[in-house]
Amino acid sequence: MTVEPPPGDPTRRVNPDERPPYGQPPQYGPPQQYGPPPQQPPPPPYGQPQPYGQPPSGPYGQPPSGPYGQQPPYGQQPPQYGQPPYGQPPQFAQPPYGQPQQKVKPGLWWIAVGWGVAIVSVIVGVVVFGGGVISSAASAAPSRTFAPGEAVTVSLDPAEHPALYLSKGQAVHYKCQFATEGPKFVAPTGTQTVNNWELIQLLNVPKKGDYQLTCTIEEQGASTKFGIGRDLASAAGGIVGGALALILVPAAGVLFAIVMTVVVLVRRGSARKRLATMR
Repeated sequence: MTVEPPPGDPTRRVNPDERPPYGQPPQYGPPQQYGPPPQQPPPPPYGQPQPYGQPPSGPYGQPPSGPYGQQPPYGQQPPQYGQPPYGQPPQFAQPPYGQPQQKVKPGLWWIAVGWGVAIVSVIVGVVVFGGGVISSAASAAPSRTFAPGEAVTVSLDPAEHPALYLSKGQAVHYKCQFATEGPKFVAPTGTQTVNNWELIQLLNVPKKGDYQLTCTIEEQGASTKFGIGRDLASAAGGIVGGALALILVPAAGVLFAIVMTVVVLVRRGSARKRLATMR
């Protein structure tokens, strides 16, 4: 007795009557049906706890949804308080868009102006002093010259401290005299030289007027000349005024610059504090 293998056995011999007609594919049974996926219970109303023993709603392995306690995506960390996100430069407080940033006043250029005034004052003092010295020397130099043996009439004023000068060069022996009595010659104390002229006598006249004067020398052929000018002591006012200008004008300019610097720095410090409290 022959026992046929079961239908699923590969060694079973197929009956020609059980084969499908030629050209038709074999027929298979319908796919296995599965039941519907398990349904999750709906989440409880807001503010009520979930039933005990049930997992929180949401995909498996993820925390419950909702803004409170929500975690950032993987690889991103929430920025810490007072620190910028990783990889970004720190942000500083800036004024609102379109509003210009307030500047600290007064500006530092006021300090530059103050010291510019100081520099100008120094230059002015030096110029005034030099001008006073030059003008004093020019006023003391002889304004009227004459040759030896020449009789000249000169206008003399005792208020101007007139003086007699001799041109520097060859040493000579001279002799001078007035045509009238009254004027006198006074020997100077010390040596005074102005523009190649040497003061030899002070002229003491009783009053302002015209006086005739004659000077001679013993050396023949000498290129010596005489001149009427002023005593340097009478022209010292211009030198003294120039010296005072040299001291006072620069000192005033430097003092102005110092005061300006202090005022600007103090006011800028107060302005910074005021702006800091407004931010």
